[in-house]
Amino acid sequence: MMILPSSHSGSDAEKKTAEAKTRVGLMEISAKQLEGLVKYAKAQCESKCPQERDAETCVRLIELCVEMDLEPPICYEETDGFSRKFFSAKIREIEKRRCKPIEEFLAELRRAGPKTLEDEIDRIDGEFAVDALRVIDAHDKAKKRP
Repeated sequence: MMILPSSHSGSDAEKKTAEAKTRVGLMEISAKQLEGLVKYAKAQCESKCPQERDAETCVRLIELCVEMDLEPPICYEETDGFSRKFFSAKIREIEKRRCKPIEEFLAELRRAGPKTLEDEIDRIDGEFAVDALRVIDAHDKAKKRP
């Protein structure tokens, strides 16, 4: 998706919009409309997190905020920029506390269900950290492709 800053001349903006539409077949949307949608999505994300968070959506929203020079969601700072380092550390923390690999811990909870509030918190954080690493890796891999 291409975001057109307001500093572009009309012809530059039109050319870039046409190029973006040709490449990905997207509908045309103004930068102001897109900014409104991103701000709305950010407000929804901040009010629904962590119950309804999705790692792929989080990464996409953060990318849009950064690209559009908008303040990213609160979690961006809390997760060191939604970094691989942060989520790897979160997984190691859970593994240390539970004395087993994260996948084994999560599989046990899927079978038996959580017994305590701490189990449920670790399940939510662990599943999200695993998903976040998967999404971050996929995005990094896609960026490296020409």
